[in-house]
Amino acid sequence: MSRSPLTRDLGPEEHLDLDGHLTAWSWAEGDPVFLAGEEVTGSYLVVSGRVRVTRDTIDGKEITVDIAAPGDVIGPLDIRASEAVDSAWAMETTCALHLPAEALAEVVEKHPKLALAIIRMQQDRLAQSRERDIAQATKTVEQRVAKVLRRLNGKLGQLQADGSSLLQVRLRRDDIAGMAGTTLESASRAMSKMKKSGIIDSGREWVAIADPDALDTLIGEE
Repeated sequence: MSRSPLTRDLGPEEHLDLDGHLTAWSWAEGDPVFLAGEEVTGSYLVVSGRVRVTRDTIDGKEITVDIAAPGDVIGPLDIRASEAVDSAWAMETTCALHLPAEALAEVVEKHPKLALAIIRMQQDRLAQSRERDIAQATKTVEQRVAKVLRRLNGKLGQLQADGSSLLQVRLRRDDIAGMAGTTLESASRAMSKMKKSGIIDSGREWVAIADPDALDTLIGEE
């Protein structure tokens, strides 16, 4: 829990108290953690594994909106059971800690640091959603794809001997397309262009950031 922005500021005694409300869950590769439209009884703190978060579009397509890694929280942070907007799927064997919705109010009241962390997390989620909408109108497809790769590199990148950063996840092109808000074909063209420029390297379900400075330059000023 020390890696999660939700709990990393808590002290040892606060962690012990929070542990009393948590239960451990696990899923095999391909299992749903929860499905859109289902009643979700709490939130999940990912401890190990990777989780693909997907959303159904109005025309019936499923797009990837996020990939959760250890330390990330998925599911609604609500004091009542609520309907899931997105679906979440285990990309590999995944373990998570479940915090029941009915326990959230008690935990937040006892631990102000956790309450502040929840507010910051909700603000970050809103900011990401707002940035995604703005980018649709102001950024090129290549810039949007580059920004997705930079964000994933921030939480999943592992430095290699050659100086590149390998994203530690099986990453499909349609995952990148969904998170960038574009089509599979457009995302593939953007990545091919970045690969030819030496900014990234990639293969079947893997991506490495070869030149992070060039990636930042491509994205431009925020």
